Amino acid sequence: MLFNSVAFAGFFVLVYAVYWRLPKRAQNLFLLAGSLFFYGCWNWRLLPLIVFSATVDYVAGWKVFRAGTPRARRLWMLASIFTNLGLLFFFKYYNFFAESFSDLLALAGLRGSLSTLNIVLPVGISFYTFQSMAYTVDVYRGQLEPCRKYTDFLLYVSFFPQLVAGPIERGRRLLPQIVRPRDPLSLPRRISGLKLLVIGYFQKVAIADTLGVITDAAYANADRANVAVTLVAFFSFTFQVYCDFSGYSKIARGTARLLGIELMLNFNQPFFGRSTQEFWRRWHISLSTWLRDYLYIPLGGSRAAPARVYTNLMITMLAAGVWHGASYNFVIFGLLQGTYLITWRALERRGIGPPRTAPGHVLCCTISVLLFAFSLFFFRGADLAESLALIRGFGVWEGALGLEALLVLFYAALSLALDGFLERALRRRRSHFLGLFSRNWVVETLAFAALVVFTALVGENHAEPFVYFQF
Repeated sequence: MLFNSVAFAGFFVLVYAVYWRLPKRAQNLFLLAGSLFFYGCWNWRLLPLIVFSATVDYVAGWKVFRAGTPRARRLWMLASIFTNLGLLFFFKYYNFFAESFSDLLALAGLRGSLSTLNIVLPVGISFYTFQSMAYTVDVYRGQLEPCRKYTDFLLYVSFFPQLVAGPIERGRRLLPQIVRPRDPLSLPRRISGLKLLVIGYFQKVAIADTLGVITDAAYANADRANVAVTLVAFFSFTFQVYCDFSGYSKIARGTARLLGIELMLNFNQPFFGRSTQEFWRRWHISLSTWLRDYLYIPLGGSRAAPARVYTNLMITMLAAGVWHGASYNFVIFGLLQGTYLITWRALERRGIGPPRTAPGHVLCCTISVLLFAFSLFFFRGADLAESLALIRGFGVWEGALGLEALLVLFYAALSLALDGFLERALRRRRSHFLGLFSRNWVVETLAFAALVVFTALVGENHAEPFVYFQF
């Protein structure tokens, strides 16, 4: 059930209409039933998997909390981690490692192989396992008390707005909202929730899906790419993946807000980041902060000798790359991001930081975006050969930029302009209330009406899957 489908619109209207007419306890049970139904629409056979993951962590959380010795607490925490990572490994990475092992044996001149399996990748498994596992770690660290009611915890793991593609929420942020009664929505919160939906659908349907057609055509011609095809692929997918995922995150936050629950900000105008570090503080914030808190800092973080800090950065970004998928392309994507971060960190150690002037700011933002866009050749490519074929297109000076390039330029400018307005609105109001264009409600209403009309006119008549649903 895609967010940008008629089925989801009907589903959410029904949930919203019934939900606010129920008492608090019934609200949670109804949301839980709706969330499990939502996930079951993808593949009902995989429902036991998410229930199993949540059950393990619910039990582990209480065992950690009640354990009498540090050793017992640590063992239960490790049981949670190994269970969730075991699920991820089996469903997402087993075939990749089996094929890689067979390739290594062949390179060594040995015979033998590991059998691959016909495994269906569960939708959202990378998101809900990370969210569930972090809860147990937080209980172990003493940052969170275990959830009392099993159904509340299962709702925390399976809450449908953010179930299949995040944000990856923390127990200490989302669980209190689930446990305590929710007040009726005020009019400003309803309006802000609707604004998030309008802008999210605009980014997804009007921009990302339109650019997706251009991106697919460019990658389909990778074997005969020239500089024109490569440049189109370079910029088209950069803004497609951003608007696709940022749009999804806004839709998730908007639907959750209309149900009285606040989800974390997952994108904060990342193309305005003046360095790779700042870019990752603004891009997929729930994943980058998760990796920071549960991997980078436990490895030693930045409180170590430079060589150790650089190693920690590289390990963390490799994990970020592999989190997205089991292929050498994602390994290279992570390696590139780690290299960028290490380079920026090394420059800062030498006293070379982002300049304070406006032209310097623009230059650093541009460099950061271009570096990220280059890494996306490996993120988007079906395999290493396709990615390298497109990169080689930079050296083939034939052909000319056509209508596709103008469309990419237009939608890229539209995306950046929208982000610029949002950035100014957030700074002006000093809150995460989503404003746009003006405080004048007439101008604002007309602006949002224009976005709705533009989305309806430009958007395709069919629903395209979100890019991050594959992870």
